Amino acid sequence: MIVKHQTSARSYERMFKREMKKAGFYNTASGITNYIVEYGKNAITVKTQKGGTISITRGQLRRAISFTLFKRTIIRKDMEGFSSYSSALFGMINRIFYHIARLLKLREGYRLSLKTLRFWASGLEREKNGLMLLKSIGGHFVLFNFFQILQSGTSCLKQLDRYNLYAYIDSGSFSLHNQKCKKGLQNLSLFDEETEQDMILKGYADFINANKNNPRILGFFPLDVIGNPEATKENYAKLKAMVPGANIIPVFQVSDSLKSLETLVEEEHEVIALGGLIPLMKKGLNYCRVILDRIFNIYPNINFHFLGGANEMLLEYPFFSSDSTAYLNGRRNPSQRKLYLPNAERVDAPAEINTNDVIKQNLKFLIELEEIKRVELFSFA
Repeated sequence: MIVKHQTSARSYERMFKREMKKAGFYNTASGITNYIVEYGKNAITVKTQKGGTISITRGQLRRAISFTLFKRTIIRKDMEGFSSYSSALFGMINRIFYHIARLLKLREGYRLSLKTLRFWASGLEREKNGLMLLKSIGGHFVLFNFFQILQSGTSCLKQLDRYNLYAYIDSGSFSLHNQKCKKGLQNLSLFDEETEQDMILKGYADFINANKNNPRILGFFPLDVIGNPEATKENYAKLKAMVPGANIIPVFQVSDSLKSLETLVEEEHEVIALGGLIPLMKKGLNYCRVILDRIFNIYPNINFHFLGGANEMLLEYPFFSSDSTAYLNGRRNPSQRKLYLPNAERVDAPAEINTNDVIKQNLKFLIELEEIKRVELFSFA
């Protein structure tokens, strides 16, 4: 696990200690009051509202804090790995992060998720010194593209340990779609579209089964089909059946019905990805905002991942995470040599700043979104 989170855990635990010395109690997620009997050198003794007395070590609490900072979304069951008193420990975590977290009521218990945004840096599979750059500015999270891995080999996966990085894996469907469009090959495949999708899906499933237990790979995005919600859902169902035990993150195509989104929400996933927004940006950001307003008005506490997102909408909406290659655009197109402003809008970079520094500054801005404490920034009437 990332060392800096262990350091932060000590700070958060000490703040909790100071607060408990003054208040003497905290409430669990369900509102039950737990009273601090003693906050000792090594352990915290707690009297529950029901009258029992329990003990949680400070080491257990710090490890749970570190886990929360790393995972960013937890349920009570996650705390069982740290203490047999998981409800009491979950309540402590809820109190510690109340100012930067949201609670979602589940069928059984609650989900606590941090409000800050995690950015997964895309496009570094073949970028020379890209992973080293990410590490040098404090980044730890990347999104690797299966389509690019097929072309360049799996050497990038071996670099995760070297640079202490963690990865999501994307199917590469968007890259494949773009490449076929550029080459005019949409209708020139040797196979019909369904057969071609099944062939790609089989290869992706084989890759996932070979890598699903890699502790450096935290999840996989399914093979979504741009502009085709039904095919996207079918691919997700097929992939889930082909890769038992893998963390497959569902994708909601924003062109689909809200009823389909409701179905995903009711399944209580940790994260739901929003796909299909990038092509819609050709119609303007306001067109996308209408869609996002509708989604976040109904589901303000759901963890949504913005597939391909790296613009001002990251700060306008409470996204849980996002990924993008946008920070690399300056190298690909001189007209895209732009720098982020604090509101995530981009402006032309000064001529005296070289392109490598533009990329570095933009990537630094995006990964530091996780450190911004966005308290009460979002209001959906």
